[in-house]
Amino acid sequence: MLTLNIDWFQPFDGRKHSSGAIYLSINNLPWSERLKSENVILVGMMPGLKEASTDSINHYLKLLVDKLLEMYIGVEMTDS
Repeated sequence: MLTLNIDWFQPFDGRKHSSGAIYLSINNLPWSERLKSENVILVGMMPGLKEASTDSINHYLKLLVDKLLEMYIGVEMTDS
């Protein structure tokens, strides 16, 4: 089970600029391990002068959802 997180931050001191990080945390891990950097999966960055609108966020999330659905359905691999 995964949790989707979106955090906004200012990467530059003294400038009005806000970027967003989209990341997944793995809920099957113990709470003490869940948010350690080695267990967090960065899946996207949203650059911008301000926080993105809901429509913009949905554009980024569609790419992630499409890949997660592909993995849910399964990926066939051969040993050729």
